[in-house]
Amino acid sequence: MKSRPWALLRRGLDSSLLRFLLVGGSGELFYLGLFALAVRSGLSNMVAISLAGGICLVFNAVMHARVSFRVRFSRSLFVRYTAIQALGFLVSLLTAAMLERLPNPFSSSLVVGLVSYAAWVGLAFGLTRAAYRRSGADSGLGSRHTNQRP
Repeated sequence: MKSRPWALLRRGLDSSLLRFLLVGGSGELFYLGLFALAVRSGLSNMVAISLAGGICLVFNAVMHARVSFRVRFSRSLFVRYTAIQALGFLVSLLTAAMLERLPNPFSSSLVVGLVSYAAWVGLAFGLTRAAYRRSGADSGLGSRHTNQRP
């Protein structure tokens, strides 16, 4: 009976969505830690955001390739990932702008933040999954490495 939780965890980790969320969450925590460290070191907020954001962009791109979607990382994947994140940022801004025009309670900061972030994450997962899986097929990785079904 004790192996049941481990079996559930193992089955859950077979899901690229769960792995994507775990990598993304760890990337967010890493970003916050780097940002706090940079600010405590005396850097301005803008420099701290740029530094922590740049490092975490690379970190997340590599981790999503290796952990979330189990493919080899390459420069072309990084370029696609960066474009996906830029598009996610734009969609998040547009979502927030639309929500702010709605009457309360839809325009509250909490709702705007959560919905715009969910839009960004949903878009990022779908597009990153498509880009990384396509890349895995191109680089010759088999289905056991990329979670692709034959």
